[in-house]
Amino acid sequence: MDIQHDLSLRREIDFWVEIMKDHARFMRNGFDPTEEFLFNESDEFFRRFNFLTGQLELEHDGAGMLLPLQNLVLDFIDFKGRVAAGIRDCRILSILPAELVDHIRREALFFFGILARVKGGPRPSRRELNIPGEGTASTAPQVLIPRLQGEFREIAFDELFFWLQISFEHAGVLALYFRPGQEPYMRETLRWERRIRRLYNEVGRAFRASRSPKPFIPISIAIMKQWAVFLQRLFTDLVRCTIPGRQMNVWPRLIDHMIRENNYFIEILEILQRMRG
Repeated sequence: MDIQHDLSLRREIDFWVEIMKDHARFMRNGFDPTEEFLFNESDEFFRRFNFLTGQLELEHDGAGMLLPLQNLVLDFIDFKGRVAAGIRDCRILSILPAELVDHIRREALFFFGILARVKGGPRPSRRELNIPGEGTASTAPQVLIPRLQGEFREIAFDELFFWLQISFEHAGVLALYFRPGQEPYMRETLRWERRIRRLYNEVGRAFRASRSPKPFIPISIAIMKQWAVFLQRLFTDLVRCTIPGRQMNVWPRLIDHMIRENNYFIEILEILQRMRG
């Protein structure tokens, strides 16, 4: 597939590069002040992704940037893995839990799988993405999914498993950062975590019973749109300082980041629904 012939693919790559830039900044801003080397390494990843953003804007077709982007994402995946292991073993000091760094590592690995589908090369395995099943994951850019009718079942289950897990992990992470006086928000966030996890488990039972993923697509669209409403309300309360205590112990950008990823998942679900509509 040729990037210069599809602006939709270009927009999707732009989306993912912005996600990677956020990851670099979240990691950078989470290290203990004594971890200056890791702070600088994270900042350098942000600068490299930011440079590529500028290059993509200058390139007429952008095709020549795919290989450098693949290599940069691969380096970033390795860095995240090392940092997650270091935090877990208490060799690295950070306010970010190792589980959150591993979470963003899997997102980068998913992006790498999308690039590999476009550019060629091995895609990650389902095991690497922490989703059920064996073999290579059916990662693909949004614009290509309708052309892969023969992979519908694999793509649908892989997308459902990956993004539902990402979503209930988002809720679990948010619940850690509320301050005293914000307990109603925390309880609502944890209800969302349980609700999305239940849906994930239902999808898992269908997968193990060799049933179709089709019934879970409209259900997931409805739930993800409701989750988006909650996230948007929380984000608005934070930036307007109308949440009790005026702020919470998390960057508003992190919630905006979750909103953008949730919207991306909804777009994928709607593509899958049209394929089987």
